[in-house]
Amino acid sequence: MLNKSAEVLSLTPNYLSDVLEDIRRVGRAAGAQQRAVSLAAELQDRIGAVAGRASAAAHQPRVLQLEWADPLLCGGHWVVEMVELAGGVPCFGSKDVGSSRLNQEDIVASQPEIVLFMPCGFGLERALEDVPLLTALPGWDSLPAVTDRQVYVLDAGAYTSRLGPRLITGLEIMAEIIHPELFTGMTPPGSVVRLKS
Repeated sequence: MLNKSAEVLSLTPNYLSDVLEDIRRVGRAAGAQQRAVSLAAELQDRIGAVAGRASAAAHQPRVLQLEWADPLLCGGHWVVEMVELAGGVPCFGSKDVGSSRLNQEDIVASQPEIVLFMPCGFGLERALEDVPLLTALPGWDSLPAVTDRQVYVLDAGAYTSRLGPRLITGLEIMAEIIHPELFTGMTPPGSVVRLKS
């Protein structure tokens, strides 16, 4: 038995600012406050850089951020925030509410210009296995994102669903997908696949 009491930190962030605060909290608890404050400031600078550049975009495309294929779920909380910071307009979801259920009719009616498919917790290879569930949906082929080849599968396990510093890389990935005219070199190799049809 240990002769020390343990401090339990409950980390339940909803927004990117919460993630940064959790980094500072963990740093304080671990005796690494200076490093944590420095890291949080660096990440905040990266968020600001994306938001600032994306705000100059002439057009904000409609983005469908899907976190699951069966049942169909759209991302909420920080995922919605990431899409907005990256210069897109989320078709569904709320920064104040978690993932929410959709149906095929909702998706067709929303006419997304870009689809980001990022099954929660899945790596890229596993996520690609669920793509046929989407392509089989009635009306899928008529979506502007599909006809314009703007459907992307992301490594959610690394960049969108785990609450840590790599969410900011996920934001940068989204920015390059949504506004390639403004962002380049932001996407790590092996993090995204653009569907050909």
